[in-house]
Amino acid sequence: MNAWTWLLEQFEAFQWGVTGFIGALVASWFRRDDLRNRRDFVLFACTGAVIAHFLTGMISRYLNVSPADAGGIGFLLGLFGGTGVQSVIRAIRAADLWQFIMSRWGGGGRG
Repeated sequence: MNAWTWLLEQFEAFQWGVTGFIGALVASWFRRDDLRNRRDFVLFACTGAVIAHFLTGMISRYLNVSPADAGGIGFLLGLFGGTGVQSVIRAIRAADLWQFIMSRWGGGGRG
């Protein structure tokens, strides 16, 4: 087995993740103001690829799309997956969790 054959086998195993990665790269162009450094960019692209890799099969079966034609679903999942994860992380950072915990369980002079 030469390197080219091995590379093609790996691509077939991760083709939905690769299409999701490409979708995340396209989305990163439009989200470049939110991606302040290289770390943010890499995390954005990798989350799009991971979401596409693991969810494309389930969504293509649900929509009754053949696996050979599911690359478009992987692309869209990568395109919107990185943005969705980024939005969730932004919401968690913006939330004042300590104030919520204290108001819910922590006293505040009730007695």
